[in-house]
Amino acid sequence: MSNTPIASKKRTNYENFVAECPYCGKESIFNRASDLHTFEPISGRNVSCQSVDCGKLFRIVGDSVNNNHEMIILDCYELIKRKHYMNCIFNLTQAYEVFFSLYFRVELLYKPFGANRDQDIAELNRIAKELREKLKEHTFARMRALFLQYMVNRQAPKNLVEAKTLIAGIPDRPAEPKDTAIENIGDTTLVPLLMALKATNINRLRNRVVHQQAYRPTREEVESSLEETRSILFPLTNHLELYDDVNFYIKEKGADHKKG
Repeated sequence: MSNTPIASKKRTNYENFVAECPYCGKESIFNRASDLHTFEPISGRNVSCQSVDCGKLFRIVGDSVNNNHEMIILDCYELIKRKHYMNCIFNLTQAYEVFFSLYFRVELLYKPFGANRDQDIAELNRIAKELREKLKEHTFARMRALFLQYMVNRQAPKNLVEAKTLIAGIPDRPAEPKDTAIENIGDTTLVPLLMALKATNINRLRNRVVHQQAYRPTREEVESSLEETRSILFPLTNHLELYDDVNFYIKEKGADHKKG
C-alpha cells in the first residue's frame, strides 16, 4: 500500500483542482489543461506541491463527477464570494449553452449509438463532427429554440443513420414552440421546467454585460440568476438522464445498461 499522503483539504471546479499540501500546508492549483493534462475526473493521482520550498509528492482524490454545465454553475459561488458578478453572468449563460450541447450529443449520438452495439465507433466520431459543425453558429437563443422544439417533437433516432438525417435537417434559425405546444407534452415535471427555460432572460443580461454598455450587475441580480439557473438545469439534467459518457447509454444485450 502506498505511503503517499492524501490531501484532505481540496476544492474542485471546472478548470482547476485545488489542494492543500499535507506537508507544508500551502495551496497548489492544478489546472486541468496545463498541469493535469486531462478533463476526466481525478479519482486518484500523485502530484507535487507547487511551492518552491516544498515540492513533495502527495495524492489528490475525490474529484467532482458533475457534468460540465453543472460545474460551471457551481463555480459561481466562488465568483460571488469574490464579487466577480460580471463573470458569474458569463458562467450562467455558458452553462445553458453547454447543457444544450450535451443534450443533443446524448439524443443524436450517444443514445442511437448505444442502442446498437454493432455500429462503428468511427462513424459515431464522423457524425459527432457533423453535429458540431451544424451547431457551431447557433447562439443561445437559437439553441434554446432548437432544444424546446426537439422536446415538443421528440424524434428520437433509432440508429446513427437516422441520427445523421436529423442532424442534416437541423434548421439554422429554429422557431420557439408556442406555450400550448410545450404544455401539450403533458409531463407534469418536465413542462414547468421547459416553461421556465423559455422565460429566462439570462442571455439578455449577458448581452448587457458583454457589449458596449459593459453593465455591472448587482449581487442581488446575480444571486437571483444563479438560483434560477440551478432550479432549471439541475432538475432538467436529472429528469432527462444526461451524462457526458457514451458508455452510460450502451445497451447490454437482453438488459438495459445502468450506470455503476
